[in-house]
Amino acid sequence: MFPVSVVLAAAIGCCGVSGTIRSADGVPLRAHVHVAGPANADAESDARGAFTLTLGPGAYRVTITAPGYTAAETDVVVHDGERIDATLEPVGAGRLRQIGRVTVDGRLAVPRTMVPTRDVSRADLDASGYDRVVDALGDIPSVTLTRPDGGAAVAPTVISLRGPDPSETRVALDGQPLNNTNTGDLDLALFPTAVLSGLEVSEGLGPEDDRGSDTIGGEVNLLSLRPTATPQGMLRLSTGSFNTSTVELNATGHVSRLGYALAAGDGHSDGYVHDYPVSFGGVPIRLGSGFAASTALVNVTYDLTPRATLRVRTFTADDVRDESAAQTVPALQANGLPGSDAPGSVFSGSGPQTRSQSIRATLIGATLPLGAGSLSFTTTRSSIGTSLDRPLATIVQPDGVTPYDFSLIDRLVITTFEWTHATATSSVSAGGQARTESLTSPDQFNETLAEHADVAWLRASTDVGPRVRIAGGIVESKWSTFAASTDGRLGVSVDDGANGAFRFAVGTGFRAPLLAERYTLPLADLAPDQNCVGVNGNPNERAEHATEYELGYGKRFGATTLDATLYRTNLRDPIENFYPLGATCPTNAQGVPISTVAAQSFPINVGSVVYQGGTLLLSRRFGEAWFASAEYGVNAAYPTQLPDVVAANPTSGSNLVVGEQFAGIPLQEFSLAMRYARAGVHGALNLTATSANNWLGQGRFATLDAAVGKRWNHVDLTLAGTNLTSAVSGRFTRLNLGTPYPTPFGLESRDALVLDPAALRLILTLR
Repeated sequence: MFPVSVVLAAAIGCCGVSGTIRSADGVPLRAHVHVAGPANADAESDARGAFTLTLGPGAYRVTITAPGYTAAETDVVVHDGERIDATLEPVGAGRLRQIGRVTVDGRLAVPRTMVPTRDVSRADLDASGYDRVVDALGDIPSVTLTRPDGGAAVAPTVISLRGPDPSETRVALDGQPLNNTNTGDLDLALFPTAVLSGLEVSEGLGPEDDRGSDTIGGEVNLLSLRPTATPQGMLRLSTGSFNTSTVELNATGHVSRLGYALAAGDGHSDGYVHDYPVSFGGVPIRLGSGFAASTALVNVTYDLTPRATLRVRTFTADDVRDESAAQTVPALQANGLPGSDAPGSVFSGSGPQTRSQSIRATLIGATLPLGAGSLSFTTTRSSIGTSLDRPLATIVQPDGVTPYDFSLIDRLVITTFEWTHATATSSVSAGGQARTESLTSPDQFNETLAEHADVAWLRASTDVGPRVRIAGGIVESKWSTFAASTDGRLGVSVDDGANGAFRFAVGTGFRAPLLAERYTLPLADLAPDQNCVGVNGNPNERAEHATEYELGYGKRFGATTLDATLYRTNLRDPIENFYPLGATCPTNAQGVPISTVAAQSFPINVGSVVYQGGTLLLSRRFGEAWFASAEYGVNAAYPTQLPDVVAANPTSGSNLVVGEQFAGIPLQEFSLAMRYARAGVHGALNLTATSANNWLGQGRFATLDAAVGKRWNHVDLTLAGTNLTSAVSGRFTRLNLGTPYPTPFGLESRDALVLDPAALRLILTLR
């Protein structure tokens, strides 16, 4: 979330403030510390990164700057003395925010960025026993977990922030975008936490956002494991429900100027549905939901000088999943009642289906001094590959094929330069980026699709007096798939002088057309649906454009922090699907319908859409052992203008109604998190609740995850559980039994997706 982390330690004596300043890889930094408040003071850290100051009691703002690193700041109330230990991120390190802050107990810090952000640390992931990224993201009310192919753990899971469209939210690894141009998102269903040091979630378009304006909903940045100042190692073994087992190991440290972080993981599960016998197209088959996955990470840095660093990081992830249980469901009975899911019953859908996914992401970068600032350079290459195997697809054609049900390879190359100059009170950055992407999918296209984009930006921030900070930026984007776009952001943060801060931001952004959306197939290559309508592309599709407004206030009351946020996004030219209403299949002379493509459906730019809502977050520390946070979120997303020819949203697949909430986006969500740690005993509880109209097509439901463990020196034993109440769980999707969606033509039936039931994992960690 922020390029700085800080821990407040014990008092050192009357009115003394001291601490140490290090880089993200643990190297001590020579930095400048500026303190403003009842009295101003300055200090320089020494070769060990240590500094000391003498101040009178009172409230102060502390700002830390170092050449080649992002500026950091915090508000500190000095009583009998404080200690601040800061970790600074280098410029261009891949963080979402370029304006840093120091936090004094980060969980209770008053937010100072202009848009809402969330930081999930490695400690948070371990405390909850989470081994998949989606487990942690599911605890954030503004995140929607869309499951286009079913609710099973192995089915594709994509995320969206503040709206129904996952292609409006960027997913990145260390700032390296991973979204593909077939669906505009990334399948995170089995993305592991083993190789991560944490993850950041940034909502909307903020003045501090880096590298582009194509993040209408926001961005999720996955932070890879980083080198540490001293050698550290970990071996983690786990076993649990459904014959699930994992092995994870990592090593971090420094050898002279060389920093390293190495990690690897391997996991296997038979799945909740395993070797389940059914009848499919008259053929006996067995369904399953098992998977096998492996990951590896190499992240190395080399310090040429205290201000010059080279970095190389490579990441790989591979998984193979049995999606037959997610894609094959009990067939509807002739009388319209739900089909039986008993062993041996008749099922329909895709039948046996195996999905293989591979992710490759490489980053090469350098940070070098240049004039009064620092120049950062990165070149990144990523490849997202998906392969599907359907051995019986010729017997019964898959029902409801989505854009996620095709084999493809998406390659993305990005080169970025940025120069940054930071002082104790201001920062300015200028940079540019060249992006080239190609998409190959023989299942969908007759050729390889490609696009190119060039982006340039200028960002600046400054303190206007001791309590006001202003940040802004302008971004120029030129994409080969649509005309150029010039976007800007402006934000202000104002301290109220009583441990509180107001913030406001306004910004504009866009969502570029996807390559898959623009490609047009010949009529003969289209597949008819039940109405003899074939889905096609639209080469005239334009980009979506948005204007966003943010307003927030945070305040700390001793051991309690309260923060509130309101937002509104006005989306122009949203991309929706044209569908010929009333289309039917032609008939032959005997009146029998002929299955052929009689009409086409394709994406078009239409009308306008509004996303609006907000969050209320309450955090409190109880003594030294307990910490709790509760968050309530409202996410309204609805069209305000639509022509009659628009029938379905590309993401949800549901009919659209002016003024009606998009299907699959719950209006209200709530989360409660509790943490306990004392004398080696630790525990975590995460409760999430969602209103109806959710991504599962179910009524209101709540899920409960919990973990409890004990640590003895270098050994930790933890018992973790997910969905402990087995909420909305089951083996198979229930056709037409989900929460109906209201349309002008009456209630539209929806399928009820199901989650895996309660599952336990026993985790042994050796450090």
